Amino acid sequence: MRKGSMPGYKNIKSALLLAILLLTGSLLRAQQALPQQRFDAANSLYQQSKFTEAATAYQQLIDDGYAIKALYFNAGNAYYKAGKTGEAVFNYEKALQLAPRDEAAKHNLALANQKVNGFVDELPLVFFQQWWRQLQQLHKPNGWAVGCILFFWLAIAGIMLNTFLPGWKNKFLRWGNYALGALFTLYLVMAIDTYTVANNHQAGIIMHSNIKVKTAPDDNSKDVFEVQEGMKVHIADATKDYCKISLADGKTGWISCAWIKHL
Repeated sequence: MRKGSMPGYKNIKSALLLAILLLTGSLLRAQQALPQQRFDAANSLYQQSKFTEAATAYQQLIDDGYAIKALYFNAGNAYYKAGKTGEAVFNYEKALQLAPRDEAAKHNLALANQKVNGFVDELPLVFFQQWWRQLQQLHKPNGWAVGCILFFWLAIAGIMLNTFLPGWKNKFLRWGNYALGALFTLYLVMAIDTYTVANNHQAGIIMHSNIKVKTAPDDNSKDVFEVQEGMKVHIADATKDYCKISLADGKTGWISCAWIKHL
């Protein structure tokens, strides 16, 4: 006798599949909504003037891997209001890494730097350095890389047209190929440069006050000057425990790497 399928089995199977899909969709929506809810909750704490709690909430989101300009910017504001200058400067700097032309972040960073004892501003850029900085900010590294690939293939197409289609040989195509080659070179150089800058972790913010800077990576070496919380330093060298730092005014020395939060 031939066995038939159980009555309603297909319906049960379909219902289970639908339930799994709905549950999966709900979980995905919950995961997407959760960071926004936490961000909104942190904003609410800030609006209630609970600046330390707001800063902690923003920091937890950052520690969980969420890296957006608004998050760093708001964290900087909360830390600034909470009197934690080093963390405020750090977060404004991170916001500017993601959005270099953001005027609000620049303004608030300048305000935070005013609270840094002995703040040393970077030397003004000469005109060609300013032009280069503005050029860097036209695209993010990925944008320069995409443009580089695009102009490369356009240049290849132009060369092939010029080589294999005699009727296309003319001075306009030739000059067009020169222009594409120049653009490819520019985008390649800028892609490498902006990627290097974006991934250069040789800068950081001092997180404590009255740190003695030494002449050598040794506690017994001579003190040469002090750095304060919120100062931005460049890291020229490092051992296991010590970092050689330099300030914008040219001063150099060694401090424990533990005092620096890397950008």
